[in-house]
Amino acid sequence: MSDNVFYSELISSKSEISIPVFNNGKTVDSRYDPERESTRLCEQINDKTNFVIVLGIASGTLIKTILQKRENIFVLAVEADQKDIDFLMQLENVKSLSSHKRVCLCTINQLFEKITQLYIPAFYGNLEVIEQRGWTAEHNSVLQQINEQIQKAVGIVSADFSVQSHFGKLWQHNILSNIRLLEKTRPVNCSEIPVNKTAVIFAAGPTIDKTISQIKENIEEYYLIATDTAFSILLSYNIIPDVVVSLDGQNVSNSHFIHSKQFDFSKTVFLFDLCANDSAVKKLLRENGKVSFFVSGHPLADYINQKFNLCLPKLFSGAGTVTISAVDFAIQSGFKNIMVAGADFGYSNGKPYAKGTYLDRIYNKNSERLNNIENQFCMLMYRTPLIQKSPSLSTTQILQAYKTSFEDYIYSKGINFTKQNELYNITNQNAVNSLAKNTNTQKNPDGNLIVEQLYKDFSSQDINRKINSIFDLTNADICLLPLISWQKNNDNIDNTDFMYFYRKVLGGIKK
Repeated sequence: MSDNVFYSELISSKSEISIPVFNNGKTVDSRYDPERESTRLCEQINDKTNFVIVLGIASGTLIKTILQKRENIFVLAVEADQKDIDFLMQLENVKSLSSHKRVCLCTINQLFEKITQLYIPAFYGNLEVIEQRGWTAEHNSVLQQINEQIQKAVGIVSADFSVQSHFGKLWQHNILSNIRLLEKTRPVNCSEIPVNKTAVIFAAGPTIDKTISQIKENIEEYYLIATDTAFSILLSYNIIPDVVVSLDGQNVSNSHFIHSKQFDFSKTVFLFDLCANDSAVKKLLRENGKVSFFVSGHPLADYINQKFNLCLPKLFSGAGTVTISAVDFAIQSGFKNIMVAGADFGYSNGKPYAKGTYLDRIYNKNSERLNNIENQFCMLMYRTPLIQKSPSLSTTQILQAYKTSFEDYIYSKGINFTKQNELYNITNQNAVNSLAKNTNTQKNPDGNLIVEQLYKDFSSQDINRKINSIFDLTNADICLLPLISWQKNNDNIDNTDFMYFYRKVLGGIKK
């Protein structure tokens, strides 16, 4: 037997339950009555917890007890290695649990991925970790790795839930409003994109003020892609971008496209996430802008895209960062050479943004002797504690998370990059135009008919049916999860019952 397998044999407890034995002769389960010990552990789980991570599958008795006593709970159970799970599958108890809809068995290396896939706070509420002391005693060397994976995964899921709690209702509104505008948009013409050039993505960090002059000197060599915040910055330098990418669902996004001087919007392609601010989309359409939609992971947007076969391109947004979406657009378009300017992920020389953003106009307009523009920018920067990275650069935990998400995305594509003179230089040796397969078949049907069908889909859901697992959710149910997150946050009541909020949200839509 392989040394990697912690278990060596199966024995029978005094209560005649088969339990596994470690190589050193010890067991996780009680040798006398595993069920009684499992009941004691189960009683310690908080009543408001509906998602538990169990350290150690062992005989599966604890998992089985949890499922019997808590009908709404989901169990993610961990073993060190797949060989250990394979050994335990000899037990009928574990074998039956492996196909249970409220159970997932995984290894330590799979733990992070499984948590981010399966743990949905809007549905399950609280999460707890249940340690089987016999198991943790034998796996002490990997406990730190387990804890780090749990903390990292829960941090990402919680941050996403926090964003959904604030923007769930706004996103729902924007998606349904933007779909009604679908007929007026046009797909990106991939044949017109000069991929032999270098694509330059402009974020809105302060270092643009340093790098933009060197780009402007050889501007004919570049294909210019601006994030929405950087759009007005480029115009202040008399640079017209080829593409502008926008994710932001807030009404302030409209400010990115309001300018004091005349601008011919027809010269630029505006790529909007289907969740993006609908008033900004309407403004650009009125100005004859070339508007095209994409999706970036919102379940309702994905549902609409698939159900109605719209073939809208899907751009990755990471932690909700428009810079990543802009880079993803360049990669999917087939550019081999890509530069990213202004992706500071911090405050350079005490400045949060380059000059020329919409904040300059807003803060200047509201500037007073006792609340001048410098004071307003300081309030923006010091909303959360600063982390000093160097004498000229400070950052925050959120901005650091954005940077990690950005660089991890590039690594995940197997693409090399360097950062020099405030610029990211990305070289994609295996560049392929994967965007064309969507944009060439993109459809623009009557959006009003789509919205009408969506309301029929929601109305057809049984508002009183029992839902014990995320696997009981229909595709139409999943579309509502961000809105349910918002509803839970908005109501601010001590009620973690998913069905309460589900019925409230669905009932409101039916009205």
